[in-house]
Amino acid sequence: LVGGMVALAIAIVGIVAIKNSNGEFEINESPVSTSSPTSIVFAMPIENGEIIKDFSNTSLKYNSTLKQWESHKAVDIKANDDANVLACYDGEIVDISSTYLKGTVVVIKHNDSLQTVYGSLDENVLVKVGDKVSKGQIIGKVSNSAKNESADGNHLHFEVLLNGIKVDPNLYLVTSDK
Repeated sequence: LVGGMVALAIAIVGIVAIKNSNGEFEINESPVSTSSPTSIVFAMPIENGEIIKDFSNTSLKYNSTLKQWESHKAVDIKANDDANVLACYDGEIVDISSTYLKGTVVVIKHNDSLQTVYGSLDENVLVKVGDKVSKGQIIGKVSNSAKNESADGNHLHFEVLLNGIKVDPNLYLVTSDK
């Protein structure tokens, strides 16, 4: 019982401890188990988009723009010029910002623990902070505004945060590959 309480306490702070067959706890930094998919299913944030750089929590991905290897806690989705970026799930716009490296970014809060981040958008977004959005609603257009990934062309840099921790968006997305 005490070991179970420790596992529960660790899981609450964003680290999952699982007891293996030897009775030892193994630590998994992902707060969502990849073996059991979430009950929330996102719409693809870009129609007919192609994932060109996948999420990586444990291995490095090459950044062609910065010419360096780095972790990539998002998925990058290539799209045609002027492709619409869609809210992947119902929620509320909680932040819109623009920086040189990340471009124009929109953050949607879906519930108390789940947010999605849409980066490299065109600066003329179609939403404002406080707006309620529905799954599939257009929030803006794809662009190449993120200068830290400009060699990738027009694409959406898509992140999922669970309790403030970046997790694999593929756990929530339904793609033709699944």
